[in-house]
Amino acid sequence: MFNVVDPSDLVTEGVPGPTKPVMKATVLAVLRPRPGERILEIGAGSGSLTLELARAVGPLGRVYAVEGDKEAFRSLERNVRDFCLEDRIEIVRGWAPEALEDVDEVDAAVVSGSERLEEVLLALAERVRRAILLNAVTPETFATAVKALDGWRRSCLCMVWGEGKVLRRGTLFSGMRTSYLALFEPER
Repeated sequence: MFNVVDPSDLVTEGVPGPTKPVMKATVLAVLRPRPGERILEIGAGSGSLTLELARAVGPLGRVYAVEGDKEAFRSLERNVRDFCLEDRIEIVRGWAPEALEDVDEVDAAVVSGSERLEEVLLALAERVRRAILLNAVTPETFATAVKALDGWRRSCLCMVWGEGKVLRRGTLFSGMRTSYLALFEPER
C-alpha cells in the first residue's frame, strides 16, 4: 500500500534511530496526507517519516520538517538531499514552539514528541486546518495532548509491536514497543 523508505538507506548518525517502517505506514494510513497539502512535522529526526510525507503530498505539496537537535538536523539535511526531495521539504532548524513562528497555516501536522508538548499543540491549534496526529510513547504524553486539544474530535489507536526473529522452535518477538496515536480534528 505504501512505498516505505528502507531505514538502512538513511543517514542516521547521532539519531536514536529512524521511524520503523510499520510505524511510518500506520502514521500515513491514519493521517491520510493528500497531494498538494502542506504538512508540518515536529521532531523530524533523521527525516525517515519526512520523506514519506513528501512523497505523499507530491510535487505540489510541502512538508515543513522541524528539528532542533544538531546531529539529527545534519542527518535530516543529508537525507532530504540524497532522496532529491528539496523541492517538497523545507527544513526548519529549532525547537517548537519558537521554530513555528515563520510557518503559516498548514493542512496537517505530525508531532513525534516535545518537551513542551502543551505549548506546541496550542501553537499548532492556531495553524492547522485539517488534523494533528500525535505519536506518543507514554500515556502521560497522550494525556497531555487530550487536555491541550480539548474540544477537538479525536480518534485513537494504541499499538504494541515488535520485530520477530525466527528460531528453530518458533518466533521470538523482542523490543516490544507501545505507541499511542491520536488524530485530532478541529470541530470547525
